[in-house]
Amino acid sequence: MNELQNLSVAEITELIVAFEQDKKPQYVQLTGYYPGAPYDKPVIYYLSKTVASSDSFSIITLTNNGQYKLEAAFGETVDLAYCGIKGDGIGDETVEINKSLVRLRSMNVKNIIISGLYKIDVDQQKKIQLQSDTNYFLNGSVEALPGSNNGYELISFTGTLNTKLSGGKIKGNKYSFKAEDGSYYKIWKPNESYEVGDYVYVNNCPLKVEIAGVSGPVKPGIHPNVPCTATIPKPVPQYCNINYNVNQIVRTVDGSVTYKFINGLDLGEWGFGINVLKANNFIIENVEVSECWGDGIYIKESYNGNVSNVLCRDNRRQGMSIIDCDGVNVLNSQFIKTVGTVPEAGIDIEPNENEKVRNVNIVNCTCDQNSGYGLLVTTPNTTAAVSDVNLLNLTTRNNGLDGLACKTEGDEYSHTIFNINVQNLASSGNKAGQIFIEGTNGVKIRNGRIENTFDYPLVDLYKVHNVKISDLEMIGNGDGIKIRKGADNVTIEGNYIETIKTCITDDHTDFKKENITIKGNNLKSVQQNAIDLLEYTSLSVTDNSILRSGTDGIKIGNTKRAIISGNKTNNVGLTDNKEYGHIVIQGDTSEIICENNILTNYTGLTFLPVGIIANSPQINNCTFRTLHSYNNSNFGADKILSNPTIKVQDIR
Repeated sequence: MNELQNLSVAEITELIVAFEQDKKPQYVQLTGYYPGAPYDKPVIYYLSKTVASSDSFSIITLTNNGQYKLEAAFGETVDLAYCGIKGDGIGDETVEINKSLVRLRSMNVKNIIISGLYKIDVDQQKKIQLQSDTNYFLNGSVEALPGSNNGYELISFTGTLNTKLSGGKIKGNKYSFKAEDGSYYKIWKPNESYEVGDYVYVNNCPLKVEIAGVSGPVKPGIHPNVPCTATIPKPVPQYCNINYNVNQIVRTVDGSVTYKFINGLDLGEWGFGINVLKANNFIIENVEVSECWGDGIYIKESYNGNVSNVLCRDNRRQGMSIIDCDGVNVLNSQFIKTVGTVPEAGIDIEPNENEKVRNVNIVNCTCDQNSGYGLLVTTPNTTAAVSDVNLLNLTTRNNGLDGLACKTEGDEYSHTIFNINVQNLASSGNKAGQIFIEGTNGVKIRNGRIENTFDYPLVDLYKVHNVKISDLEMIGNGDGIKIRKGADNVTIEGNYIETIKTCITDDHTDFKKENITIKGNNLKSVQQNAIDLLEYTSLSVTDNSILRSGTDGIKIGNTKRAIISGNKTNNVGLTDNKEYGHIVIQGDTSEIICENNILTNYTGLTFLPVGIIANSPQINNCTFRTLHSYNNSNFGADKILSNPTIKVQDIR
């Protein structure tokens, strides 16, 4: 740059004379901005009478002439190296980068190449601020310097329109978050050795090791209002975002480790790799975001965005959060190994108070090995809402909680999540359920395969409304589908369910479930019932095939208005030598129509299963008719209560 500023008087005069004589642009060219870095495409600096001030790279003030300046003409594509940005990872060039980006935007440069390694001082609240109407190509890395700021953003889309970021790696300071003595906080891990003086965080709680040892199997909890110097022998996990008396000393025991809580300090959770705030028409593609103190990607108050081919790995709070937006597509991306502070999800769709998320499509994405949920959709109160979310070809596996969870926080919030459509779901190895739906309205899950070796329901439905589960292949060691308290308008149709326990069941409480349809499923239970339901109003169990069951085939109790029709029950009661039934109706039950069912069974059992058991003294106003059995089927006589309100017609 000095070579341009210090052009000789003769050189300047030659440029001016040539310009004045024929009025053609006169220029000099620069083939390398700083020593040792020549470029094959020279930068052209034209003679100019601009009144703009020097900006150190595109407008150069001449030392030997005050009338003219030299102004660059970059064209549509510029490497930041031409602007004096070294990208050598030595020092923080963020201020210079942002000045260059603003200037290039004013020059209508459309494509900016950011090459090299860039370190960002998060303690000084620095960030790379992108500009509108620009495509950025990150051919290198952006990394946070060690620091203790818990609210940073490394690359910001804030306020942008038509901005694209492509390529590169972005890394936060999850493993270089500074403690008060200058050392780094360690993430709490189960069965980990810790030394005296180590700083350890549990969620957002800062701890310091007082007695060395090995941590326990679950996160320790810090409890407020514990007397001075008290220890907590059996802590439970806590979110830990709580206020303490600063004069209070709290200690907790975890395995053989004793920690002291560092009073008055909340480690926070807001360090983002990419922050998309109040942006419109944004694109993020082919980027790897890792080790951020909060989220890899955070999207809020933004519209019409595309996130594709990204990898969010080993971030602390979420792989990606979608907080408040309309029209976001997430394509062909991976969100893996999130761990550090709850919720620890791969993807979290979670509007805050008075915020809304709608029109989101997540296609061909994987959520794997996150400590919390694979993909979470949730609302905190009645003023937040999520609607019109489509999940296509989603894979959730090996996550610490549910693979896919759609849930609200209270009974009155069911209207806050609606119209969630899931198709072609692959879910396996998640350590809670594969699908958990609570208090939502209008969730439809169709096609795919879910499986688990843990003793949890594959699908858990709690206080749900207008939910349909169809055409899934389910294999698990616990129950298959569990319908719990307060469910209504639920359809379970066309699934194959093979479980150790009951294929379709509920919580067996006295809370009524209403308008439940179980239709056209193929069911196989190794140890328990195929269908076991209690407390329903308006229940339809039709056209299902019970391939085998360890105990009863279809069992219902305390139910009003039910139809059991067109089912095929095969090989029931295989677990032990007790008397079971193909169809069992118990308790206070009325207005049941049981018809057109077909029964068959293996021979050779000591206690043959019964066709129909319906002998409760509280049963009334029921009809049993056209019950058929296959040839050579071997099971005992029906046990149906005889009273004036019971009709038995054409049984076998």
